[in-house]
Amino acid sequence: MNKLLKIIAILGLIEHNLVNGQTILNIYPDSLIAPLNINFTPGCFFHPKTVPAYNDFMNNGIYQNVIRTNAIESAMNNSTNLSECLSLLSTYKADLVTLSTKCSKLIFIFEKMPLWLSSSMDGSPAAISGYYVFNTKPPANWDLWQIAVDSIASKIINQFRISNAVFEIWNEPDMGSWTGTMAEYFELYKRTYDGIKSASSTAIIGGPSVNFWGNNIYWQPPYGYISNQLGDSSLIGQLLDSAVLWNKIPNFISFHLFNLNHQSFSNACNYIQQKCNSLSIPEPEIVISEWNAPSAVRDKPLATSYMIKAQIEMAKTTIDNNSIAAWQDFNPGTSEFHNDYGLLTYGAIHKPAYNSILLSEKLNGTTCKMTSAVPYDGVSSVTNDTLFVLIANYCPPPFIEALNTTLYQGQLNANQLDSEGYINISQQDISYLDSIYRGLVIIPNSNAMQIAINNSIGIYRHYDSLETTSRLFKLNIIGYTGNYSAQVFIVDSVQNNMQYRYDSLLRAGYTQSSAISAILSNQNINYSTISITSGQYTFSLQPNAVCLFKIYIPGIISSTENNFVSTNFDIYPNPTSDKLTIALPSQQKSKSILQIYNTMGVLVKTVDINHSSIVIDISELSSGLYFIRMTNSQQTKRFIKQ
Repeated sequence: MNKLLKIIAILGLIEHNLVNGQTILNIYPDSLIAPLNINFTPGCFFHPKTVPAYNDFMNNGIYQNVIRTNAIESAMNNSTNLSECLSLLSTYKADLVTLSTKCSKLIFIFEKMPLWLSSSMDGSPAAISGYYVFNTKPPANWDLWQIAVDSIASKIINQFRISNAVFEIWNEPDMGSWTGTMAEYFELYKRTYDGIKSASSTAIIGGPSVNFWGNNIYWQPPYGYISNQLGDSSLIGQLLDSAVLWNKIPNFISFHLFNLNHQSFSNACNYIQQKCNSLSIPEPEIVISEWNAPSAVRDKPLATSYMIKAQIEMAKTTIDNNSIAAWQDFNPGTSEFHNDYGLLTYGAIHKPAYNSILLSEKLNGTTCKMTSAVPYDGVSSVTNDTLFVLIANYCPPPFIEALNTTLYQGQLNANQLDSEGYINISQQDISYLDSIYRGLVIIPNSNAMQIAINNSIGIYRHYDSLETTSRLFKLNIIGYTGNYSAQVFIVDSVQNNMQYRYDSLLRAGYTQSSAISAILSNQNINYSTISITSGQYTFSLQPNAVCLFKIYIPGIISSTENNFVSTNFDIYPNPTSDKLTIALPSQQKSKSILQIYNTMGVLVKTVDINHSSIVIDISELSSGLYFIRMTNSQQTKRFIKQ
């Protein structure tokens, strides 16, 4: 079947399923894949502005995969010398120790050059919000900077005894927080690295915490797919090149993401893996130290579903930790819900996006296979007697999702589409490409760009059909045909939506202050108790709504996590582009079947294993993360297909 016919077939399938009114989700509780990915328990940039928000965070009982704090910046920039800085840092000790018990990693940022160390006395505002010009400059004396870094890191590690402290060098140097030269930035990295290592030779260090992974200090790449060649010119690429020469290789690479092109998660991870392979160095951990929906859609329904969509996409990659920016709105504004960064408003009201995050935090156990004939965003897992199913009815603007699909599947950027006349960046004109996606203009499949565009038409039509109407789903629990009790949590335009409640109170005559007080008295997430009949359940979700099912099924017992990390067989090379060797113990006698699953639990390849070692061809698989299981073993291993 040629590509055009495949497109037509896909469109027909999508339209057929939606016309029939159901997206059927087949769940296989007995087909276990891997321990639940840590990215489904996201971290947070802890930056409370009010006492209620502070108390909420400290007392919420949630253990996060990472917490990021600006305690060092606060101590340095609210003091006039090193002695004052260390004394002020000591006043934070109790909070910092408490935070360290609430996460697996506590990230401390070295950022904002303080006036007492800066080479500049310019106190005028910098180009980046929240900074002064002197904050963005190199130190007047590099030795004094290194001494300060050593003293601060030593206090945190050796005096506070925070064993899970990790250190991030600078914050968003590509956005104007660093106005020194590239050479001076590298000197900053080296001196900060040496200062931290002087405090503890085993300290964990990373960066460069750029606003987007492909950015350099001086420029940003065109929107879309970033090639390895262009990636080598990024600050991340140049830092890795230089760090090898200095023998100061970061333990983790960090960057931020504040847009809807979730495809860039895998683009970044693939580049970093290949870059490290080319440099013959171990791959550092990858940390998304700040992420959120773009400002234009925060406090909009899309942000609610994007929080789950982003976690699902991160779980498909080698990202080790992620931290949402931020805990509370940075600026009070004139009203609540004004598209700021926070998961909480300035009044400490839980936003719908935060309640969405709380649903993912409730997941537990081991992921299991879940499939559908049409696109969906969700994950399922099992633990003793409980099946969890998390679904996001993610409904981005159809053009945006189709464009991102074109760019990343076609390995293209926006400038290339502009040069071929499909869009006009200077005039902000997307009408021609939009007409193609809508089916008003037909183009041939004469080249790779046209193929990528045509392959995105189905994506456009899919999301266009969902944008304004509720979507009907049907859970189908394969192999379990009994009747089961379940709890269902829903976050939509009304349910578990404090933004809706706040607006309702204002309409009822409450003041801003009294509405906030009324809401803060009870922000618990409510649920309904439902019955699953014959292993099936039908429900609908509003556009961008999120739901979590906790289904109680006596007898479902997941394998323990230890079963998934045992090493009774080996795979190599990893990553690989075409061939993968499976090496079993020499005493292996019985026949086994090797199964390869993608991150959504779909079985993509099976191979009979009759020998202790076998080489399999995986060249036909798409780039990404995969899991391998053996039918006579409960162990699972993962590999990267480049």
